[in-house]
Amino acid sequence: MLLCYIAIFMIDAVHILLLMRFCTNCIGKHRVNKKIVGIIFAAFFIVSCYLRLMPVSKKFSAANTILFVFEILFLLVVVFLFQGKIAVRLAVALLLPVIYWGLNWIILKICFHDTFVENKQCLVSTGIAIVIFSILEFALEKWKKSKREQEREILEQEIRMYENQFEIIQQSQINTRSLKHDMKHHIKMLSDLISSGDKDAALKYLSDMGDFMDHTEKFVSSGNERIDSILNYYIEKAKNTDIHVSWKIQIPEQIEISTFDTNVILSNLLDNALNALSDIPNPTLEIFMKYDRGILYINIQNNCNHEQPSIHAILSAFEPENEHGYGLKNVQRIVEKYHGNLSTECVNDVFNASILLFLSNIEKSE
Repeated sequence: MLLCYIAIFMIDAVHILLLMRFCTNCIGKHRVNKKIVGIIFAAFFIVSCYLRLMPVSKKFSAANTILFVFEILFLLVVVFLFQGKIAVRLAVALLLPVIYWGLNWIILKICFHDTFVENKQCLVSTGIAIVIFSILEFALEKWKKSKREQEREILEQEIRMYENQFEIIQQSQINTRSLKHDMKHHIKMLSDLISSGDKDAALKYLSDMGDFMDHTEKFVSSGNERIDSILNYYIEKAKNTDIHVSWKIQIPEQIEISTFDTNVILSNLLDNALNALSDIPNPTLEIFMKYDRGILYINIQNNCNHEQPSIHAILSAFEPENEHGYGLKNVQRIVEKYHGNLSTECVNDVFNASILLFLSNIEKSE
């Protein structure tokens, strides 16, 4: 009997530790000192042990019912020690006890065909329930870790993009200062050429001056620094592999879409295009973006020497080890977030990916 109680107390201790981890993973950081939260959960464990020992019934199920109600009341209070949305905190406070104790009672019913059982039988059901509960917590932790890793990779990529954009701006400023410094010499040279009647040479000289200042025109300069930095990063990447790139960008300086969402969409579509162009002659990439009255249209075209699979085909054949599948799943999720549409087609060796996002709908819903 004593060993049975000790085993159940140990399972309860593991259960409470898992509750703490669930609260942290599902809700967020603590509002108060972490040690205070630990002390509160330790007090909850002591009270749980006391309730286990209460002579409410010779059957453990009565004690479990009391613990179930007490756990809900406890979590309804303790979740407010964590940061996060109120709806999420309330959902955690209600769902965690229902899942754990619900599993416990289901196992009792399946294994012993009754919820009023002896101590040893209750120990078996509690042990199985805590194993399943642990698996759920492990799966949640793994998902959170994967999400953090993905966000870290995107952040690192954004840093590289902004560094690339800074280099473009810096080079443009250097060219401007150089031209300004030598302006009197250029004016004298043009004056001499015009005076001598050499119109062609004067025009050629003006053209050379324009080419010298044309560094920024080799890249996107829409005024929207976030999108410019993403596009310029991939344009430079494409040019470094001898891909002919053309673009037409018609977007305002401010647009109602997060940098994260923009990065996911453009990075995945352009990565797929560059991969498709890596082994074909005369590779060509065309980028078109237009924003009009709350609607953002994105179109990416690239030539290919064979029928490139559609995005929907890739998604339907998605496998965990397929990185493109992961990326396109994320694109599809963001398109759905903005109530948009994602379509692809391959006609005459030209692959075309189009996205339509209704940003005004998101703005109104928020």
